[in-house]
Amino acid sequence: MRTAGSALLVILGLLLAAVAGPALWLERNVVDGAGFAQLAGPLGTNSEFQEGLSALAADQATASLNLPPQLNELAGALIISAARSIYSDPGYEAAWTQTLQRSHKLTFDAAGNQEVQGDLKLDIAPLVELVAAKVAQDLGVPLPTPKEVVVSLEQPQVAKVLPLASALGGASGWMAFIAVDLLALGVIVAKRRALTLILGGAGLAAVALLWQLGSGFVESALAGLVVGTEIAQQFGIQLGALARASWQGGITATFLIAGVMAAAGVVALIVKGRRTT
Repeated sequence: MRTAGSALLVILGLLLAAVAGPALWLERNVVDGAGFAQLAGPLGTNSEFQEGLSALAADQATASLNLPPQLNELAGALIISAARSIYSDPGYEAAWTQTLQRSHKLTFDAAGNQEVQGDLKLDIAPLVELVAAKVAQDLGVPLPTPKEVVVSLEQPQVAKVLPLASALGGASGWMAFIAVDLLALGVIVAKRRALTLILGGAGLAAVALLWQLGSGFVESALAGLVVGTEIAQQFGIQLGALARASWQGGITATFLIAGVMAAAGVVALIVKGRRTT
């Protein structure tokens, strides 16, 4: 009876851990605004993504800056040049981080509002400000900039999963806590605790292997979900690669924990064997 109860507790703990791990990652890297900005930060230095971002910033700057009519033609070339050179500006890193934080808030606010059609939104006002500052310096004319420059990436399929990501992320802490408790309780009530530790470690390693395989699927799925403009596609492809790399640390840590559990079980078996001889 104890053996069956222990096995049930360990299996339930492993199943819950399989969900809790990705949910914790979602909470820290997708649902949390600061975490998302850190995850997606390297996108701002990706040359392929920068090319599309430059074109987007130039288009939006042209549309949103209030330029004197006599300067329109001259300013067009200056805006394109300024948009392509903002990446060398000392303020670019901070502006890109602000862009990600603003965009995250807009996107999740829309996803959580039933009256608003969910979508992925970028607020590139901080980048437009950098473009405007460079153009104003060249023209010698101060240019007022809008507080928001919101661009919709029109990704309804991606937006649909955001409420689910929020729900899973919100419950991740409790899921992880309960999973650990179930595993610990399964070992405590077991008649053969050493063997239970070894089997539990093997099961946890299987969970980590499942995550390893799943991370590749998530990367390709995210890249496939994002459609439309070139910048939207690059955003999905590059973000998928960053997400997979970020999740690798959690997978490695889980393999290590699994190894420690199994090793502890082996040591316990050896000690027990010596005592009986």
